Amino acid sequence: MQLMGILNTTPDSFYDGGKYTTLDNAIKRAEDILKEGASIIDIGGASSRPGASEVPQEEEFKRTIPIIRELKKRFPEAIYSIDTTNFDTALAAADEGVQIINDVSALADPKLAGLAAAYNIKLVIMHARGTPQTMQENCQYDNLLTDIFDFFREKIEVAKAHNLPKTNIILDIGLGFAKTREQNWQLLENLDFFKALDLPLLVGASRKSFTDYSLELSLKAARLSAQAKADFLRVHDVKETLEFLRAIENEK
Repeated sequence: MQLMGILNTTPDSFYDGGKYTTLDNAIKRAEDILKEGASIIDIGGASSRPGASEVPQEEEFKRTIPIIRELKKRFPEAIYSIDTTNFDTALAAADEGVQIINDVSALADPKLAGLAAAYNIKLVIMHARGTPQTMQENCQYDNLLTDIFDFFREKIEVAKAHNLPKTNIILDIGLGFAKTREQNWQLLENLDFFKALDLPLLVGASRKSFTDYSLELSLKAARLSAQAKADFLRVHDVKETLEFLRAIENEK
């Protein structure tokens, strides 16, 4: 399982907002992410936490693209992901050489799939409903697992219609997005259900509200992800998570 270290260049992200808004702080954070054992750095300039305000594209661009450009020079061996729902930001990031577009809107703008296809890069399709302002009003499901499964099947077809090969798609169940606390844990306990889609799974549980923003419950989510053989784990605490995963592997 590959670790994706989180680098939020936002003032208002739910856990680390404001810590990495300067170039120097962002570079130091990226260096720490890589030293601690993550292979991917996920850079986001617009918070998607519940209730977050929309960020103008120009501001998101300023928060992310100069940092990506500098990081590519300093740490060319790393894999870079742009956490955005905005086509223009994703395009600028692709021009700078990012290898992944992490789209928490699940192709609200389907052109993102065409962009990923044109640059032959990966696209993360995350399950979500509504916007950050409304998503927690959309937690009602006929059947949580099958509804999300069917959602993914539809989005995979949208991506393929924009010429993105299935091999370039990664799925994210969207923990914390239009889900109750209980639904988040239900999804983590049933990750195997989504293996039938035959695509890599990314899990982003780290320090979210359903973990009480705690490391302990974030690591519990990491254990469940590892047991289900998830492919990617998006985390704040790279060193602690990697040590924990190695420890549980040694238990076998």
